Amino acid sequence: MAVMTSKKLVEKCIDIANNYKTIYVMGCFGAPISGANVSRYCNNHEYNRRRERTSLIKAVANKGYFGFDCVNLIKGILWGWCGDESKTYGGAKYNTNGVPDTNADGMIKLCKGVSTDFTSLAVGEALWIKGHIGVYIGDGLAVESTPNWKDGVQITAVGNIGTKSGYKSRKWTKHGKLPYIEYSTSKADEIASYVAVLQKAGI
Repeated sequence: MAVMTSKKLVEKCIDIANNYKTIYVMGCFGAPISGANVSRYCNNHEYNRRRERTSLIKAVANKGYFGFDCVNLIKGILWGWCGDESKTYGGAKYNTNGVPDTNADGMIKLCKGVSTDFTSLAVGEALWIKGHIGVYIGDGLAVESTPNWKDGVQITAVGNIGTKSGYKSRKWTKHGKLPYIEYSTSKADEIASYVAVLQKAGI
């Protein structure tokens, strides 16, 4: 059963990228970087325990930031994340809505119609390279959470399609339809939908 439409997923991804302060935190699915969460996420994973990452997390503590890693951006949204700083996980409820707790490589295995042909890419599909995952938002762009570039949730160009002025670019290996998303069956409807979403976001 679908948790949301591809349009809603794309809207939420763009909203987080454009309107929230985020930082890449391994194992974090949208928790506010404040209070007890600071210590929790400085110690929950070997990656976060690295001195440079711990310093970055502590530097944004209690300043309105939310933490996400790549696959947990997708899971957090599907688990109900709503940007609520008063909630331990920003409003997300762990392991709910039939969406399992899996890593990036596990998530692509759950996708349908997985392909290396990027001419058939649909809006809202998962984009994957080994150990990393993002979401295609249309117009040659993706949303991903990465420690690269802006360090957090950001919009990037899908290098398999081409570069985009003003955006960092990444080439992906595969893409596929997330089983928790309802995708449009009409290409015209899909195009109209993502154009409206991108225009609303000022992209």
